[in-house]
Amino acid sequence: MKVGDFTTHDVVAVAPTDSLRAAAQAMAAAGVGSAVVLAAGRLAGIITERDVLRAVAESIDPDTTTTAEVATAEVVTVEPDWEIYEAAAEMASRRIRHLVIAEDGRVLGVVSVRDMLLAGQRVQLGDGDWAVLRDPLTFTIRERRKLQRYLLEMRGDLDDDDSLANLLGLLIGSWNLDLSLPPDAAALRTLPDHDYAALRAAVLAELPDLQRAVHPAPGWRRR
Repeated sequence: MKVGDFTTHDVVAVAPTDSLRAAAQAMAAAGVGSAVVLAAGRLAGIITERDVLRAVAESIDPDTTTTAEVATAEVVTVEPDWEIYEAAAEMASRRIRHLVIAEDGRVLGVVSVRDMLLAGQRVQLGDGDWAVLRDPLTFTIRERRKLQRYLLEMRGDLDDDDSLANLLGLLIGSWNLDLSLPPDAAALRTLPDHDYAALRAAVLAELPDLQRAVHPAPGWRRR
């Protein structure tokens, strides 16, 4: 998988003269951990949540301090055709958590450590759309009970659309579709056939892991 396949394309951009508070507010509103600093459309730096945290620890005034004063000017960039393992190795060697995806001087997106962790759970849909399946280890006790019930309902009948829709609604954690989450059966039925088929195939491939999540091996103990 290439980094360009799952990078965050809705990049938060700030100007070098913007205040640190404005940058932090933009990042918080978008729910991301970084913002690129653009000067006249060119990449001039990157500011991350670590930079904001360090500034707070050093009692820096967020209203009078500009992003240019705290941002990292030497930005590590990669091209969209890099493999995931290459980008991960770059992050590890430089001890950073964000990489800017750029091509011909243009910022295309940002990839984070979290994106890397979710890469294996991302389902590619049609027209560039995607969905991310949740890890059942993060489920609450109530969600785990639902998971067990849906799996029991599907036992011996993998074509049970109602049970599959319930399972999909529980497992889909995020997507870039203009539909609310968690999706219900009615919302899932509005998906194009190829998108629903891709989600169905991904969930069926995960069935062994889902079964283990609700029926752990003997001797297993939560720590």
